[in-house]
Amino acid sequence: MPRFRMKICVFLSSYEGVESEFKDMDATQNPSRYVKSHDFHLRYIKKDTAEQQIDQACQEGFDLYYNLLWGQRSDNVAGIDAVQYLESKGLPFIGTSSKFLSLSKADFKKAASGFVQVPGETQFPLIIKPSRGCASLYMTEKSVCHNQDQLSEQIALLRTKTSDDIIVEEFIVGKEFTVVVVEVDDDIIALAPYVCEFPTDMEPMQQFIHFQHKMESLRHGVIQFKRYDGELLEELQDTACKAYRALDVFGSGYARVDIRVAADNSIYVLEVNPMPCLFYADIGDLSDDDIISQCFPRGHEGLMDNLIATKLRSHVEKKVQKNYDVMSVFYDDRAYSEATFPHVIRKIVAQFPFQGTVLDLGSGTGIFGSLIQASYDATLTGIDLSPMMAAKATHYKKLYIGTIQRMLPFVGCFDHVVSSGALYFLDKDSLLRVMDRCFIIAQQSITFGIEDIPDAYNNHLAEMGKGEMYSHNHTSIVDSYVVPEGWHLVYKEKHFLWFSPATGDNVHGTFFRFERLCEI
Repeated sequence: MPRFRMKICVFLSSYEGVESEFKDMDATQNPSRYVKSHDFHLRYIKKDTAEQQIDQACQEGFDLYYNLLWGQRSDNVAGIDAVQYLESKGLPFIGTSSKFLSLSKADFKKAASGFVQVPGETQFPLIIKPSRGCASLYMTEKSVCHNQDQLSEQIALLRTKTSDDIIVEEFIVGKEFTVVVVEVDDDIIALAPYVCEFPTDMEPMQQFIHFQHKMESLRHGVIQFKRYDGELLEELQDTACKAYRALDVFGSGYARVDIRVAADNSIYVLEVNPMPCLFYADIGDLSDDDIISQCFPRGHEGLMDNLIATKLRSHVEKKVQKNYDVMSVFYDDRAYSEATFPHVIRKIVAQFPFQGTVLDLGSGTGIFGSLIQASYDATLTGIDLSPMMAAKATHYKKLYIGTIQRMLPFVGCFDHVVSSGALYFLDKDSLLRVMDRCFIIAQQSITFGIEDIPDAYNNHLAEMGKGEMYSHNHTSIVDSYVVPEGWHLVYKEKHFLWFSPATGDNVHGTFFRFERLCEI
């Protein structure tokens, strides 16, 4: 959680001098309406001068930047290109990434179809919509088509309004839901679903949100979103999280997932919106601010603290990644010449079996896996933050690039889980979650090294300006960890593990091995 009052620059898309359907309708997003613990400074960015304006803002001494730019490349307002430029500056910012903002509805369907159910494309009634854009722009009550003639007419009409691709998909007769999802720590959580309540006299085929509904009916309460607590609550939340994960856009902070539920309770995801309506003044049920106020701990203050903490941690992770990318060139040579942990691992491999599938947490260049494969027929999978380190591990069948805590829930089960020289980057809570998960996915054994990091090592890192490499001493935490029933500790031995040429410190540590008890 942020520990000091921050000066935050908020980037907003400027309508000055351009034509836009939202020019007279889009109220200004302003976090200071809701968040009083930080100072927000609004900067309205024009599409044709975005780089100069961003450069100027970067010289103003802000602690953090908040991206609320929304324009697609076909729009007249700043958006994707400006965000890409902001990303190139290497400064920490919260808000939607250029990758997420640039995904079309067609991109979403392609990415998510293997994880969640999305509407088909062949059976009437069909609904037609632009593949890009927001607020259901260009959609009308006639966007639902019941035959080929209507469809052809609506496609022709839509092509006169936009040069973007067009989506044609089956209209799901039923209820419409929205679920806001938020990144928390290294996972995504779903807030309470909200169901759209249409007027009782509205025909089922008219019960969908088009542009007029968003700009008028929702604003004036004719159509309302109400909190849902029915039998599908958990399934809706789970579906929303799966849809977000499928897009691989972690770092954007949040999204709104739009869902339709058919009469038989089948759940279909329509899209994942990268720009929920947040930090607006009171604009009726068009806004997602009510959802945050009612459902997120401490409301907008809590959301902002969470966004900042998550982004700052991500910013540190990127620095760690870059450090290891640089070290990848000489890492193996130094590991074998200046460290003893490879010899410790070789001793453990000679003493215990590692036949079968092996998951290596913080696999790096693959030293642990190489030593295992020298003695056993093992299939290796690794997780590592550094692409350059992972590129050296060519003997691994599969590699996941990312943090251990983020990747671990998605890798499946393995005979053995191993780790060396990585877990000290996790904080206490993350380590405990990782250990809990390891005892779930490991079928035979868990083997890992825990460094007894001296305070002097971290002090020296700070003096060098390498505070992002801060390392945790987890020895006492692992010693007091309650091993799940059905497992037992078979090896625990302290060793000298490595010498840091950068700080001049020796680092000792303990290797632990747990094995699952054989069922009788």
